[in-house]
Amino acid sequence: MQVICNNKSLFLSLLALVSSPSSAREFELIYGHHGIQTDYDPVDGWNLGLSYNLNNDFNDRTQTRRLPVDQLTLIAPPLAKGILPDGFTFLADPGETVWVLPQAFDSANHFLGMRVLADAGIFQTRVGDNYSNIGRGTISFALKSATGSGPDRGGQFAQWESLPLGGNEVYLTTRDGIDESDEIPTLPAGAHSHFNWAFSKPGNYFLEFEVAGRLRASGEDTSHRQTFHFQVPHSGELTEINASLCHLDQDWALALRDPENGVLYGPRRALVVAAASAEDDGFSCPCSFDALGTDFPDIVGLSADFAQSGAASSLTDPASLRLTRHTGPGEVSFGTHFQTADGLTDADQIDLTNAVTGNLKFTEPGIHTLTFQPIHPTASKVPPLVIRCVAGIGFQHSFADWADSYERAYDLPSGSLADPSGDWNGDGCDHIMEFLLDSAGADPVRDNPDSSHFLPRYDLASQRFTFFRDLTKDPLDEASPNLLLSDSSDLVNWRTLGPKNRGRPLEYAESGAEEGNAVSPFIRRSLLLSPVPKKWFFRLIAE
Repeated sequence: MQVICNNKSLFLSLLALVSSPSSAREFELIYGHHGIQTDYDPVDGWNLGLSYNLNNDFNDRTQTRRLPVDQLTLIAPPLAKGILPDGFTFLADPGETVWVLPQAFDSANHFLGMRVLADAGIFQTRVGDNYSNIGRGTISFALKSATGSGPDRGGQFAQWESLPLGGNEVYLTTRDGIDESDEIPTLPAGAHSHFNWAFSKPGNYFLEFEVAGRLRASGEDTSHRQTFHFQVPHSGELTEINASLCHLDQDWALALRDPENGVLYGPRRALVVAAASAEDDGFSCPCSFDALGTDFPDIVGLSADFAQSGAASSLTDPASLRLTRHTGPGEVSFGTHFQTADGLTDADQIDLTNAVTGNLKFTEPGIHTLTFQPIHPTASKVPPLVIRCVAGIGFQHSFADWADSYERAYDLPSGSLADPSGDWNGDGCDHIMEFLLDSAGADPVRDNPDSSHFLPRYDLASQRFTFFRDLTKDPLDEASPNLLLSDSSDLVNWRTLGPKNRGRPLEYAESGAEEGNAVSPFIRRSLLLSPVPKKWFFRLIAE
């Protein structure tokens, strides 16, 4: 077990917790047992939202906690992704990639139910299109619209029930259009049911639902609509570099475009996979650099204003990019613009007066991190700009791949980094933690960076502790290694969030901290605490 604890940032966070006003909270949930809950009260009327129970007894109304839907996003976790088998053409064709929030409980996924909190006898009971005063009364739940970048790129949504004796009862599907048939016709008062919820493309899905019923006392029809936000992560996997140098105010970023899917990835939110070269024994990928802004539907890890603000339009003088470091085995080159074989100098730079294209080449397989510095009169104190690549190993590479790559990058004896519990450079961070945080900038040989991506820290604007996750290495299941959140009020007694303790959103839980309107597997997350304590400590654990 390994702990990362940044004492400096923790001390600063104590002051911030005491002095800063509370800000609006957003809930970006990636797992957990929750229910889309319908409340109806004869005086207060309808409420349609998301809820959970403190004691997990969903029949105990006294323990119900409700989340504000306008501050809520449900993100599909890694293990929601799979290949669609035969028999589900109401969602997509067999063999297509889909994301399913399952009807059955899975600790690494959402367990999303439906609840009706309404007293028996308020509504009439519906059978088909007929109503009567028999029984407890029922309401209906219907899909009215599906919008967002997911549907815009052809993504479909479906909800269905897996039947005990086999087969499926399909209630909601967008694949054949949305009409009056897209409904659960009868949910009885007091219902708590579970269904499958699925999506066929990455992006944002804004699903508008309507609950409706006929009041028993007056015979009046009454209804209510509410929109829920679901988010399917983009892959974060690129096979070419299409880089945009952005500049806004005093900030710089090197973003990567995915034009085919309409996605822009901010710093460290994507990984480029270089293929075996057809010309030699090395590896290569198409590569282009420019200083133009990007206006794509989905932006990961950057604000829309930042993404659209290319350095060419925001600055009066042209900018360049200089390669200052290559961390990885072997050598790297990009035409005549830079090459590491003869050492890096001020001449290893890319003039961005115009767009530059070519092939990026690596001589050896492994993990490759390219570090750039913008060259411009206003860019004297800019944090390094990074592009991460792999060559000859998989996008979801193993700990053994990681250890072998860094051993060759630093000319270490074979096996130096092979022990997950080892700490080759003696910085107090073991190898398995550095593997989990590789995408955030961890390095098993050099000192780890004091950067906003790598270290957990307190964010004043959101009043949260933030940290960086790589969901390709820890998909939030119970298989090792796990990156766990731990917090304490006294540095003695610690409470840990993880696969066996998911927390509760209105008390303490993991939530989001990303800029932009989309996410990838490389994602900034945060720890929610309510009420915000005056003194608190936060750490990460790998086990």
